[in-house]
Amino acid sequence: MTTRKWWGIAAVVLSIALVAGCGSKPTTNAGQPEQPTTEQPTTEQPPTDGQKDNKQEQSIQVYVSDEELMGLKTYEKKIQFADDEEKYKAVLEALQSSDNDSDIPLWKKIEFKSVKMDNETLVIDVHIPEDGHLGAGGEQFALEALTKTLFQFNEVKAIDVLVDGEAVESLMGHVTLEHPIKR
Repeated sequence: MTTRKWWGIAAVVLSIALVAGCGSKPTTNAGQPEQPTTEQPTTEQPPTDGQKDNKQEQSIQVYVSDEELMGLKTYEKKIQFADDEEKYKAVLEALQSSDNDSDIPLWKKIEFKSVKMDNETLVIDVHIPEDGHLGAGGEQFALEALTKTLFQFNEVKAIDVLVDGEAVESLMGHVTLEHPIKR
């Protein structure tokens, strides 16, 4: 045989050995399978009787403004969550972005400090930095975007927006803020 054929055969044998080795478990010097470590990713393991994967996925409509702040637009967003608190946090995060660069997420600069459900009222505590303030129209659209997005969930009967833990008269100084905002 020629040298070229030997190299070809060697490459095939090496490839087979590598593929066969990929599925085997690492072994210790004694030939026993290596014990699992404590740092195993739980997201890649299938659920067992003692462990269940609680992550749910849901498509929601998120409201943002057009680039001229003349009206609201919607886009669909898939959120993942394990419980209701995570669901509401994911919804609020979705209000801070858009899938279209020309749209304006009205809550982009607002910090959501906390969110909790209290007797069918979703209580949201926010912090509004100076550069997060909008004009009267923008403030109205921001509240409308918040309510339309959150009232998609039947369990949310009212929304109470607090600013730095306080029930203020207006979110940004232009529009009266009800406590709570009801459906």
